[in-house]
Formats: sequence, structure tokens, C-alpha cells
Amino acid sequence: MNRILKVKNKDEIIAYLLLILTMVIWGGTWPIGRWLVSEEVGGETIPPFMIAVIRYFLAVICFFLILKYKEGTLNWQFTKENWKILTVMGLLSVTIYQAGYLIGEIFTAASDASIMVATNAIWVVILSSIFLKSEFFTWKKAIGTLLAFIAVIIVVGFSPNVNVSNRILGDILVLLAAFAYGSYTVISRSFLNQTKSKPESYQPSSIWIMTWVSFFGFLITIPIALIISPEFINPLEYVSIPPRIWIGIAYLAFLSTIGAYTFYLEGVKRLSASRAAIFQTLVPLFGVIFSAIFLQEQFDIFIYPFALCLVIFGITLVNLKSSDKK
Repeated sequence: MNRILKVKNKDEIIAYLLLILTMVIWGGTWPIGRWLVSEEVGGETIPPFMIAVIRYFLAVICFFLILKYKEGTLNWQFTKENWKILTVMGLLSVTIYQAGYLIGEIFTAASDASIMVATNAIWVVILSSIFLKSEFFTWKKAIGTLLAFIAVIIVVGFSPNVNVSNRILGDILVLLAAFAYGSYTVISRSFLNQTKSKPESYQPSSIWIMTWVSFFGFLITIPIALIISPEFINPLEYVSIPPRIWIGIAYLAFLSTIGAYTFYLEGVKRLSASRAAIFQTLVPLFGVIFSAIFLQEQFDIFIYPFALCLVIFGITLVNLKSSDKK
């Protein structure tokens, strides 16, 4: 019995370390994003959509290799049967999310953005309650939602980082990104529910969904990026990209997309999905801290801690399960 408890405790400790590392990496994407897209902060840059295209070009290659290694097949036939819903999920989680994230950070502070995007968990609750029969809008979820939106109002209205080009526009774009990702999450849940109702067919894994959703999102983003920046049709244009842009994109592609996602899945294996989800409340915390340290953004000792507490408490409430449910 003692040996079993020791193994269990060891697994939980490893899970906690992996999940905290994941949140540190994801928290770092916000100052990295602003450093990449803002000439005022980082210097010479390239259009946001091209950053997204290069990021997902690298990430998709890695995802295909991982999927092939883990499952031995890409399940191309199942992909062809479900390409429409995968395309919608790619549009939401890659194209629209990256647009809101990267373009939004041109106009607003990374600290603001990291708190705004945390509302995606709230959008999931609202949309799930409307569109999924298995989800219900309880009083805990209602209070959690209200707290999170109060935090948004506080940040939008009283953020100390006013020395940006258009904070309101930037915050709205990041909120759009959070809404898009929340919509993607609800659609993916619906997709998984449908596949579970057909046990005789292939049951898609998390890595399969991430791989193909990223692939279709990448395909949608390419023409948009080239229409906006046709000069990048010329391969020589990529040679002139500043080295710091490649460093930032490498962080987003390999550390944030591939590495952190892998760490997160390993953490979920050792805990439960609901317990692991609570760790995501740490992302805005690390985002604000790293933005203050590396970008010298203003850190109001009242506004940000209060807004962060509201967001964390709100997300915790909406993730709480009733005692009579698994």
C-alpha cells in the first residue's frame, strides 16, 4: 500500500511540475508576441499573419511526425470524412485566434492581453450551455462568468499601460481571439461526442485533432497572409527576416505549440483533465509578471492583482464539478 501511495505521489509531483512548466511557457507567449509584432518594443518586424504562417508551418511538420510515431498512421480516411468540421476548427483556433493575438498585441500591452485571453474558459461555459445538451449553466458558472467579466472591465478601464497605440482596439481583438478559441473548444467537444456515439469508428486522440486542426488552419492562413503581404511569395524574402523574429517564432512553434502541449498532455495523464485545467489560471499571472520583467510594462499593485484574482477565482468556479458527478 505504501509503495502504491509513493508511486501515486511521485506521479502527482511530476504532473504538477509539468503543468507549471507548461503555464510558464504559455505565459511567456504574451510578452514574446508583443516583442515580435510591435516595432516600438522589438524593432523591425514582419506582418503578423506571416509570423503565424511560419509558426504553423514548423509546428505542423512536427505534429505530423509525432502523430505518425505515436499512432503509426495519419488516419487520412477519417480526415477526409470530417474535413469540413476540421476546417471550421482550424479557422477558429489558428487563423482567427492568431489574428486576434498577434494583431491585438500591436495595439495593446502584453499584460492586458494575457488577462483578456483567459476569458476563453468563460466563453466555453457560455457557449457550451447554449449548444451542448450535456452542459448546464449553474449558479457557480454564473458567478464565475460575472467575476471574469468584471476583471475584463477593470483591465480595459483602469490598466496602467496607457502608453500604447490603441489599447481599446487591442483588447477587443484579444477578446475576439479568446472567443474564437472558446468556440473551437465547444465545437471540438461536440465533434468528440459524435465520434463516441459511433464506437465502431476511429476514436480521434488529442494529438490527431491538434495535428489536423493545425494543418487546416495553416492552409486557410497562407492565402490571407500572401494577399496581405504578396512580397513573401518570393522565397528570398524569408532570408531578410531579422534573426530575432526567427528566435521568437521558434519559441512559439517549438516551445509553446509542441513542447508545452506535450507537457500538458503528460500532466493530464497523471492527474485528471479537470484538475489540470485549473492550472491554466496561472497563464495570465506569468504573462503579467514576464511582461513587467522583460518589456518593462507598468505593473499596478492593485489593478492587476485584483483582476487576476477575479479571473482565477472565476475560472476555478466554472470548472468546479458537483459532488454527485464524476
